[in-house]
Amino acid sequence: MKISRERLLLASLVTVFMVLSWSCSNSSEDQSIPIKIQTPTTQTQKTTTTQAPEPELSLATPDATLKAWMINEDGETAAVIKDESSIPINIQSAELTEIDGELFVKIGTSGIPNYVSVIDEKTQTFLSERPLASRDFRGGRPLVGVGSRVQFGEDIGYNSTGCQNLLGTGYGYWPPGPVCPENQEIETTFAIYPTETTENNSEAQGLGSIGLWVNGVAVFGWSDGQSWQQEGNWHNIAAIAEEYDLDICPGHSAQGTYHHHSHPICLAEQLEDIGASHSPVYGFAIDGVPIAGPWVDSGLLARSSWLPRDYSTADSITGCGEIGKRTCHLIDQLNPNAGTVEIDASAPSTSDVVTSLSGNNFVALSGFYMEDWYYESSLNDNSLQSLDEHNGHFGELPGYTDPLYHYHVTRERNDDGSFFEVFPYYIGPTFYGEIKTVLGNGPPGAGRQGPPPGVEQQGPPPGGGRPDLPAVAQALGVDVTDLMNALGPPPPDLHSAATALNVSLEELQILMGPPG
Repeated sequence: MKISRERLLLASLVTVFMVLSWSCSNSSEDQSIPIKIQTPTTQTQKTTTTQAPEPELSLATPDATLKAWMINEDGETAAVIKDESSIPINIQSAELTEIDGELFVKIGTSGIPNYVSVIDEKTQTFLSERPLASRDFRGGRPLVGVGSRVQFGEDIGYNSTGCQNLLGTGYGYWPPGPVCPENQEIETTFAIYPTETTENNSEAQGLGSIGLWVNGVAVFGWSDGQSWQQEGNWHNIAAIAEEYDLDICPGHSAQGTYHHHSHPICLAEQLEDIGASHSPVYGFAIDGVPIAGPWVDSGLLARSSWLPRDYSTADSITGCGEIGKRTCHLIDQLNPNAGTVEIDASAPSTSDVVTSLSGNNFVALSGFYMEDWYYESSLNDNSLQSLDEHNGHFGELPGYTDPLYHYHVTRERNDDGSFFEVFPYYIGPTFYGEIKTVLGNGPPGAGRQGPPPGVEQQGPPPGGGRPDLPAVAQALGVDVTDLMNALGPPPPDLHSAATALNVSLEELQILMGPPG
């Protein structure tokens, strides 16, 4: 929906007189939910005036967007995570601003949450029965039990090789590999009135931040930046391949940026979103579109319209003509009836076991890779729960006067009442709106993984796949073995690696590329 610039100016003036209040609810019990695979620019500010305002637009929208953020009004700092100074948690500032005739909300945040989890039986089982528990925990098992109350960053017994506190010891909150979260000191803006992209011009997700949750934590998308044999043909789904690389919320840090790849359990607990009604706003994407939680009504979950391909029969229209084999790509992931195209590259069958970078084994069922997914348009049937190819729809949203387009976190319920997370998790693979926010690693779309649906992959994606470590080592003038040892388990600790190798951190970050 478009809005006149005079209308935007009027909205800005009205909000000057609004008295805003924000609240942050306490967290409830945490559940560590494993991921399951589904089955069959710099802008300048100025003031302008133009034509009369459009009466159908609601002045409550800017107010609702402002109120969605978790404002840290008391200067509270992180209880456990420390650096040279205390780190403020959640959102430090939220205010309206007009940029080039458009209304935005300007956000200031550290990117550090104040999660508190209470370990329940399912979480305890997930921790103690990890495949590599004897390696991942310093004593071979977690230090917490059912009923333990855990603050964000608190030691639960992990061998946190990549995350060292000020005393030089591991925090123990993260499995081996991930680096420590750091104060991101983010200042960014989100469009109050998103602009829908034109047909066939949707922006694909990139690596790094694709939005912010309402507590300032980064939203990361489906990709971890890795592909099978690093050939750029079958790209990992981060929420699946990194299942054992995440904390109990679940999240972890890459290059200091703490983020979630799937349903942010601890945030949902803070928002007290238990499915009694439509979920509140959990965050905002870089196109300005709100991201709601998983519920569209009491007990009713939003439904993804993306399905995994069927490789189980030779005559499946989404398969490759041979049971269990990945020898083809869909010509158009938005239209499976368009057929497939053979690819001359290796790939695991759907019964093969693949090993993640952290040494954990997974059966490569359909859905493990992004190229395994397709949009089933018949599921987008205009029902209350149905979502489009961007994982969103128009509808009512708590706090907003008028219906508006919004994304949903997507998950499904098992027969026993537990939940599993569903691709594309919140957004995508493409955005609904025009990208007007820059977060993380360069301009919008930088480092995207693979082509937008409907465009055939031509070689490795820009910035995609694992970094060419021999080339990185050569550029730095170091031995590749020394580089690998310094980087450690994924995600790599670039700060420690730069120190160990006596090289520039900035140069190492550029050569390694964006985080996953």
